[in-house]
Amino acid sequence: MTTPPPGPSRTVKVMALVISILCGLVAALIAFTLSRHLEATALQALTYSAGSFLAVAAFARSVQGSLGLL
Repeated sequence: MTTPPPGPSRTVKVMALVISILCGLVAALIAFTLSRHLEATALQALTYSAGSFLAVAAFARSVQGSLGLL
């Protein structure tokens, strides 16, 4: 009987989390810029960017979890 391959190292896990955070930050910046361009107030723009950050970071983390990186 063969043994299963070892899981990802700690470095790979940290890099995967950093990548998901950076994806969320890019989405937040795009949402903020686009909403300000469309004449949203500053509070609305921050709300849109926070929601985009949470959604994209959570999605990236779930994809990485499905791929076995976390």
